[in-house]
Amino acid sequence: MEVQKYSAKIRAKKQLTPDIFECQFEKPAGFEFLAGQFVQFLIDCEGKTKLLAYSISSIPSDDFIEFCIKIHDDGVGCQYVLKMTENDVLDFQGPRGLFVHKENHTALSFVATGTGIAPIFGIIRDELENKNNSGELKLLFGVRSEEDLFWIDRLKALKEKYINFSYEIALSQAKPDGGWGGLRGRVTEHILHHLVSHKFYICGSAAMIKDVREILIKNGVEAKAIHFEVF
Repeated sequence: MEVQKYSAKIRAKKQLTPDIFECQFEKPAGFEFLAGQFVQFLIDCEGKTKLLAYSISSIPSDDFIEFCIKIHDDGVGCQYVLKMTENDVLDFQGPRGLFVHKENHTALSFVATGTGIAPIFGIIRDELENKNNSGELKLLFGVRSEEDLFWIDRLKALKEKYINFSYEIALSQAKPDGGWGGLRGRVTEHILHHLVSHKFYICGSAAMIKDVREILIKNGVEAKAIHFEVF
């Protein structure tokens, strides 16, 4: 089946941290997706089309599509994002990906680091807002330092609105003398406290996912119940 191509106009771009941007686009007519899926940006690079995959952080019921993009100095797509301004048009194809949750009303555990929060945030919102999932949903979100924190206001808002959703944040490089009151260390050091279910969704670096999967499987979680997406 041929992947569909679309064009979307950017309507907002916001810098969240020194190297992470949130980009919202008008949702093209006919574009449908499942929470957690990704699309491929079609970027012109010296006359050739380069495909760059970015997960969608919005949900199907939104009237926009949103992405959370980390900027790398040598990344073609990243430079493209930096130059984008309101009303610029992006070409993309998709959706793609199987990092989705199709069951109803089940307890779920989530682990994300950095921009790996993008598809997971979409899945959580979709479970709460569109599927009315009453099962316990728990998120463990890891970043390096307070400077790298983002979307905390969104997480707080969800927690205040839905009693079955909770989250914790772990800083792997929190300042010893700082005022950080959350978890300290890597997410792997805290994962066993998040065994609220035996179904996990994990998104982040390959190394983090490998370590978390090993810990979970060692502690009785079946490999088939661990869904992951590498960023």
